[in-house]
Order: sequence, then C-alpha cells, then structure tokens
Amino acid sequence: MSAAGALRVRKVAARLSARQSRLRRIAPRPNGDDAVALEREIKLGIDADAASSLLEHPLLGMLGGAPRRQWLRSRYFDLDDSRLAGAGLALRLRDDGSRHWLTLKAAGGDAFGHRRGEWEWPIDGDALSLPALQRALRETPLGALGLDAAALLDGLRPRLGTAFERCSWRVDWRGSTVEVALDRGSCQAWASGALREAPLCEVELELLDGDWSACWELAWALAQDIALPPSPINKAQRAAALAAGRLPAAPADAAPPAADAALGEALRAWLGGAAAQLAVWAERVRGSDDAHDVHQLRVVLRRLRTTLRWLRARASPRALSGFDAELRWTMQVAAPVRDADVALPLLRAVGAAPAVVDALRREREVRLARLRAHLRGARFARLLLALARWSELDAADGSVRELAHDAVRAELRAWRAARRRAAAVLARGKVADDDEVRALHVLRIRCKRLRLACERFAGALPKPKRHAALARRCEKLQGLLGDWHDAERLRQQTAGRLDATSDAALRARAADALRAARALLGD
Repeated sequence: MSAAGALRVRKVAARLSARQSRLRRIAPRPNGDDAVALEREIKLGIDADAASSLLEHPLLGMLGGAPRRQWLRSRYFDLDDSRLAGAGLALRLRDDGSRHWLTLKAAGGDAFGHRRGEWEWPIDGDALSLPALQRALRETPLGALGLDAAALLDGLRPRLGTAFERCSWRVDWRGSTVEVALDRGSCQAWASGALREAPLCEVELELLDGDWSACWELAWALAQDIALPPSPINKAQRAAALAAGRLPAAPADAAPPAADAALGEALRAWLGGAAAQLAVWAERVRGSDDAHDVHQLRVVLRRLRTTLRWLRARASPRALSGFDAELRWTMQVAAPVRDADVALPLLRAVGAAPAVVDALRREREVRLARLRAHLRGARFARLLLALARWSELDAADGSVRELAHDAVRAELRAWRAARRRAAAVLARGKVADDDEVRALHVLRIRCKRLRLACERFAGALPKPKRHAALARRCEKLQGLLGDWHDAERLRQQTAGRLDATSDAALRARAADALRAARALLGD
C-alpha cells in the first residue's frame, strides 16, 4: 500500500473510532442500589401475528437460549395538573407479582427516545411511600418541580398503566450485551372513572454493556426476517393517547438550525425527526381510515426526498440513491389513496352521481388495503430502521450555512425556470396538450421544494423576511395549482362517467384556479 493510501486508511479508522466513542453508552445500567442510568434502547413495533416468529427466531435461540418470562404490571402517576408529563417526566411503579420498582424516566434526547435518563430502585410494597418519594426528590429531576414529598404523595394519582408478559433474551453481540424483550399485553388508562384498554405488542432492544451500534446491528439482523419498524412511541405515551381517546401523535418538526450549526447535527434532527414522523403516520394509516393520515404520510415522504436531494454533493451517493428509491416506491403506493381522498369530496361538491362516488370509494378501499400491506411489510420496516440509524451518524459534511445557500439558490433557480415555462399556459388560462400539463405540474412541485427550503433554513438565510414572504407566496401558488391539478385529474379519471353539469363545474374550477395563479404571479 502506498503512503497516501495508508494515510487515507488511518483517517477513516480515526473517524470511525470517534464515531463509535460518541455512540458508546456513557452511563451504567442500574445495579443494586445504583439508581442513575442513561437508558439506551431501540423500540420496535411488531404485529401480534409476527410475535410467534420472533419467539422462534434462530438467532435469539442460538445466542440467547430460552427466553425469560415475566408478567409485569405498571402504573404511571401524575398530579391533577399533569405537571410531570408537562415536564417530560414519567413516574412509574412496576411489579412482577413479588417485587416492586419505582422508576422515573425523562424525555428522550432524540426523536425516537433512544437515549433518555432513567432512575430506578426497588421499593417495599405496592404503593408509593414517603421515603421513596423523598429519595426521588433528592436524586432525580423530580426535585425541580418544587414540591415536598408529603405534598407529592398526597397529590399523585395513578393515571395510566400497562400489563404485559415480557419474554426476554440476553444476547452477546460482537462484544456487547443487548437485552431483547418482547412485550405483549395491554395499555390502560383511567378516564372519567372508567378503565380503557388497548392492545400492546412491541419489541425493545436495550444496551446493557458495550457499544450502542450493537443494538442497531442486532435489530437489522432480526429485521431481515420480521417486520420490525422503529417506533418513537413509548408505553406511557400510548396509554396517554388512549386516555385522550386518540391515536398517538407524530413528533413535531425540528426547529430551523442556526447558520453556524454543523450540518451533521442538523441532519440528526431533520432525518431522525422525519423518520419518527413517518413511523407514526404509517402506524396511524394502518389503524385508521382518516384521509389526513395518508396526506401527512405523503408530506413526510416528499420532504424527506427533497432533503436527501440537497445532500447529493455532501453524503454517500449509494445511501442517498437507496433511500430515494424506497421513499419513491412508498409514495407511489400511497398516491392512488391520496388521489381518491382528494377526488371524493370534489365529486360530491360538483354534484356527481352517487354511482360514480361509490365506485371511487370502492377503488379507494382496494388501494388502501395495498398501502397498509406495504406499511406492514418488512421492506418498509427496514427503510425506517435504516433511516433512523443513518440519522445518528455523521452522514454528511459541511455547515448548515453552506447547504442553505446552495439549496435555496438551486430551488429558486429551478422555480423561476418552471415559472417561465408555465407562463404561456397561465396567460391563456387553459391547457392545450400534455407538455403544458407537465409544465404546470412541475411548477407546483417547484413551489413545494422552494417553500421547504425557505422554511427549513429560516435561521441560516441572510434575508429571512424576504425568504419568509417568498415561502408564503409559494404556498399560495402551490395551493392554486393544486386546485387546478385536482379538477383536471378528476376529469380525466372519470371521463365518460360524469354528466355535463358536473364536468362543466370541474372545468370552471380548473379555469378559476389558473386565473388566480396568473394574478398571484402578476402581483
């Protein structure tokens, strides 16, 4: 090997070593009376029907032996004003029928909650006690609430709970020790004096000792055979959603980073947050019939693809192309469902015949079943797992300021070019051929991308007010072109099935949208 080649190898090795050091567990698991730990775990969803496959998985059988089985019951306590939940804390009392533990958990430090504070110790009895709460106030963030132990004991009430069987294996994986736990049971919530329950089925991979990367490698090995999508929703959050009578909520978008922030740091928030959002919206689509959930799934997919496109010169081309291909495929599976969700209320608005509406509704049911099958599959689960893992690594070089400059400039240039190509169509107020349809479609997509760039880099742009105004203009134009697109697409899909009145109403909607778009660009 040449001297230059050896130097490159040493540099790569040094970067990998530094990366592993950052991902290494930085605090021990509680042992005996040692109550302080940094919990490191990956939480994975699993279908109830697939749980038996995990129990019989040869990897766990060979490396972990027979599973340890426990029946665990947990109760989560809070004050009447939900002060603990508002502070990102969960106070849990858990027992296995003979032993009891008091645990305080803090909110996770990332979108998936892979790393969060945990304080746990055994207690006597099946109820909160003054000595246990005194210790919690001394040794955990619970003390920051400003309450004394007596007031806390008097005010805490059980609000949520879980009851489940845990099958666990302790696996030695490449020098690290990982506990794999399959939890099956129910989440519980008390609302208005009544008990609500919902099924619980999930897998946890917790690092007991060694390198954090071992959890990801083991999860990936198991995910080759079973659909195990990562999930940002913990048991307490599921029970809280049950108490509120709703499905778990997706994490909020990451705040725009500062101009001087490192790109790797910003990407951890963007990509990790987007992967977590995608996981939740996919779960909601699998479990509900809400058109809004399908729409949000598509929004996250589109924004992820745009963000990855901006990284072409700064990240691995192989990784980017792989992610883009899988994201594009999921978008294609979801597109017919979203199209039907847009078309159904539009058909009703123009007075289409009930037979036409019913036919489209039946088509949507078929397409939704296909989408759900895809979102339940191992292929989509591996996409989420790979995205979540990649977001933790220093996957791209450079600064936010550099990427903001390049991305906004490129999107603005593309938007202006698309606007020029569509100008003649907008001026005429009607579309003559497929090329003009394509020109309007491209302009609509460019509006979305430019708007996202202006919003995502709001903290790193030299003229924030100007770019905020540009984002608002793009949003309006995107909406108008979307109205045109929806009306024209529906006319094509229902060709020959609409009566003259409904068809004329769609034509009028499309023409009104083009006139409004022309007026907006003329301002």
